[in-house]
Amino acid sequence: MNLFITGTDTDVGKTTVSAWICSKIKTTYWKPIQTGSDADADVIQKFAPQTEILPNAYRLKAPLSAWDAARFEQRTIDVQKLRTDRDKILIEGAGGLLVPIAENFFMLDVIEQTHATALVVARSKLGMINHVLLTIFALHHRNIPVCGIVICGDVEKNIFETIEHFSKIPILAVLPETNDLVALFDKTPLPSKILKVLS
Repeated sequence: MNLFITGTDTDVGKTTVSAWICSKIKTTYWKPIQTGSDADADVIQKFAPQTEILPNAYRLKAPLSAWDAARFEQRTIDVQKLRTDRDKILIEGAGGLLVPIAENFFMLDVIEQTHATALVVARSKLGMINHVLLTIFALHHRNIPVCGIVICGDVEKNIFETIEHFSKIPILAVLPETNDLVALFDKTPLPSKILKVLS
């Protein structure tokens, strides 16, 4: 089983969570689709240099959904290239579950066809409860296993409890905002539920 890092939205902390996990365990990292000028693999390399990094299946220039970025470049994404025969690898998505990639094919479909367990990443902000519950609902609708939730940013106790109560999924970690990710990663142990998927 692979571990798929999915987010409730774009820019919620998926790469930070991926780097945290990779810094804790020797694993393989794959970002199937990278859009825009960012290179998330460089962040992984910086904080977890021991990680094996697989090349993107698609690298698209525009900071848009994969569908729109590919159309901008007059390219068509072959969804068969978004499969892997590897096991026990960490896969990072792009955006949320319903980001379109090809005709009738979404990020949710990538999770399904890579036979992955999902780890949901959310940023602590107004609307987070709704975003988390919608994401969990969509994953359950496809019978995709979810090992837990990670929240980036401080979260109030009542919101923490509300998310766990209605999602029935544990919040495995809260990663507060910081400029010192090395120190944060050092002091934040990797939950056993994540270790179990990748070990």
